[in-house]
Amino acid sequence: MRTNVQDTSIESFYSLGNSKIKTQSDRIFEVIESHCKRTNRDASLNEIKKLYRATHHQDIELSTVSARVNALVSSGRIQRLESTRHCAITKKSIHPVRLPVKQAELFT
Repeated sequence: MRTNVQDTSIESFYSLGNSKIKTQSDRIFEVIESHCKRTNRDASLNEIKKLYRATHHQDIELSTVSARVNALVSSGRIQRLESTRHCAITKKSIHPVRLPVKQAELFT
């Protein structure tokens, strides 16, 4: 018996609808967004990894977090700070990331 797996997978993917399809970058962005809004603080890669594990109940490699964060920075969805601080987990000096400051927020 032969099955056309590719067609079946594509049909399954499209049947999910846009609201259920989130990329890993989208999930990491949501973790960062939630953390920044809740605490009014920035985040390190290790802190993002820990928050991701707590939120999505699955482990993620630090290299994966780094790659997705770099893509989010490149696309302008988040920004990497030039200033450094110590990571709450590793105690090493890092350049944290945060949500971009909107123009209106600069005047308040």
